[in-house]
Amino acid sequence: MRKGICGRLALLCIACGFACPAAAQDNWLPRHPDPDKKFRLLDCRYDGPRLLRADEIDPASEAWETTVANRGDSVYVFTFRARQSLQNAGVAVAFDRYGWTSDNYVMIPSAVYGGNRQRIVNREYATGLDATDYYRRELTLTSNPIPQLSPEFGDSSRLELLVCNAATPAIAWLDRGRRRGTILLTDQGFEADGETKDHGLIVEESPARDIASFVISSPGVREKKPEFIGFSPSPDRGLSFRKGDSLVIRVTRLDFPAADVPALLARFMRERKRHTPPATPRNLMPMSEVHERMIWNIEERYHVGPTGEYYCPENADWMSYGWVGGLINTWPMLALGDTMHLRRVANTFDFALTQGYGESGYYYDVLGADGKPVLRDAAALRPGIGLTRKNADLLYWTVKQFDLLQKQGRGDAIRPEWEQRVAKLADAFVETWRKEGTWGNYLDLKTGRIAVYNTTGGAMAVGGLALASKYYGNDEYLTVARQAAESYYRDFALRGFTSGGCGDILQNADSETAAALMTSLMTLYETTGETRYLEQCRDLANLCATWTVSFRYRLPENTPLAQLGADLTGAVWASTQNKHGAPGFCTQSGDALFKLYRATGDTLYAALLRDIVHAHAEGVQPNGKITERLTYCDADSRGSRGDGGQTGWNETNGALMAVEIPGIYLRTDRPSLYVFDHVVVRKCETTGRAITLTLYNPTPYDATVTILAENGTQAARPLGENAFLRWRDKAEVKAGRTVKVKIAR
Repeated sequence: MRKGICGRLALLCIACGFACPAAAQDNWLPRHPDPDKKFRLLDCRYDGPRLLRADEIDPASEAWETTVANRGDSVYVFTFRARQSLQNAGVAVAFDRYGWTSDNYVMIPSAVYGGNRQRIVNREYATGLDATDYYRRELTLTSNPIPQLSPEFGDSSRLELLVCNAATPAIAWLDRGRRRGTILLTDQGFEADGETKDHGLIVEESPARDIASFVISSPGVREKKPEFIGFSPSPDRGLSFRKGDSLVIRVTRLDFPAADVPALLARFMRERKRHTPPATPRNLMPMSEVHERMIWNIEERYHVGPTGEYYCPENADWMSYGWVGGLINTWPMLALGDTMHLRRVANTFDFALTQGYGESGYYYDVLGADGKPVLRDAAALRPGIGLTRKNADLLYWTVKQFDLLQKQGRGDAIRPEWEQRVAKLADAFVETWRKEGTWGNYLDLKTGRIAVYNTTGGAMAVGGLALASKYYGNDEYLTVARQAAESYYRDFALRGFTSGGCGDILQNADSETAAALMTSLMTLYETTGETRYLEQCRDLANLCATWTVSFRYRLPENTPLAQLGADLTGAVWASTQNKHGAPGFCTQSGDALFKLYRATGDTLYAALLRDIVHAHAEGVQPNGKITERLTYCDADSRGSRGDGGQTGWNETNGALMAVEIPGIYLRTDRPSLYVFDHVVVRKCETTGRAITLTLYNPTPYDATVTILAENGTQAARPLGENAFLRWRDKAEVKAGRTVKVKIAR
């Protein structure tokens, strides 16, 4: 209550032209506004986790002696040395922006998108929205409590995070009026008592929203600790300093022209690793070994029951469509190309595709072992609805598998009833789009109406309809795919925010819809040949990079991952609600990143994908199992990979990566190459009409390395779906050994 009163008092003072009272000092805003000042150095004092005051340090300060070194135009090194003993203390650097407006875009990687200015409600985990929020087109995007800048003008507006809450230690913003972008990059923290104390990442706006302060504090102290859902009392505290103790905050500040959010994120993509020390991912387990283990795990999920046989995607005997893995985990099994797995996948299709659907043609979220729908998550409280994302996944992956069977020469295994049901699903998406102009977050399975509006939950349907247009020879599917892509790009990608992909959260920003839209735009590019979709795919890849860990976070030494020496670079965060990293995208290989690299030659996308591939191996347990936990965030499973557990979608995406991404990509006309697998190319020699690669396998596992070699003419053609079938070059490299492989030019 006190903060609300202070905020309104400050607004009144500004409106009347008076200075704010001195009592309003427990915030990060400038007490004496000065637009010419580049930054403020602050002496911070705390009462427990609460900021008591943040006083600007001047040369006469009795608390701190400061020095500032400017290395080049953008790197600042701020050194603070205690002039006396201090208790419950810390320091900070504040960068103030004047002429601010709440229309500006603020992003902290994996934690804050557009300032998180969403409607906040308190809902229990995986329960969906309140009953009064369904079928409301005007419903604003809604989240459980998360750090946010207030959407209410005049109210207190501050968010506080630690570096452990972010995929990159950075704050970025777009000043729309000035058409300028700014990125602040910093370190994880500073060393004290044998561990790294995280910096704080703080943004605060004035009540009138005309000033914003962007703060790097050390140690980071949050008044409230963000949890898996909501907040808890913060354990953060100021520190004790002895006279002569010093603390350093390094900041790289980048200011640049930026016309829109994609321009800001494109610059972030280029700079995300600029400030932190470069590192090479650990080579732990070849992709072929990962493939073998993940296939084994999926095989263990094959369920034989009285009403049917099928591959289960979760730790239960039901079929969960699409998200998180249902009828997706069948793709790597079909890719094996043998009769036994074809039979098992056919059994799965027979069980799942021929039942479990509503009158509209859309499918229920879950089908029980008895062949009847299971009402789960939001549907348990609102029967008759289904998650849009699940149906979108189902459309994309079933058509992709029909295409795979045809390219394998096994098209006669595709049963007419499967094709009919998938066509009806595609028709349902078309009919809903024609009536509603969107696909929403949840669908009414009887009528096809939208039960919850907004979000990009249907992003994968864009790619699904594009594939279906070719498979079924239906131009209307492609027309709607184009329209949906335009809408999603305009209404979400240009805002730097996608959401609605997860059934266990509300409408928070999430990485999964960003990856889905990226993949769908690549599919549209490959379907139509229109380069605008390639450029839009690049924009979504840049957004995906904000969700992906870009540096080596140092965990406390007593955590399991620290004891393993784990490098979490490449882990992908889930959402602003479920604050944890995971091994890979849910649920995809990320092959759109490879295709983007191949089409543009931009190695940033290859490096991003390499990091993700390597992070997946960091999550594999000694018994071959893997879970969706691979995180350093203190909100959820800090320092754990979930040993003893297993998660189906991480088994699936590991198998997808091992098949859809070549271990080595080689351009024979340059020559140049990029290595995605856990091997090292020690030498690349061109002799006449051949290229010889010297490969070293540093891992303790034998490797079968897939090599995609092509020239510039071949690389100019879209790769398309199921391209792995054409990759014939393989290299067998024993553990710890070196081999030479000759590739024809």
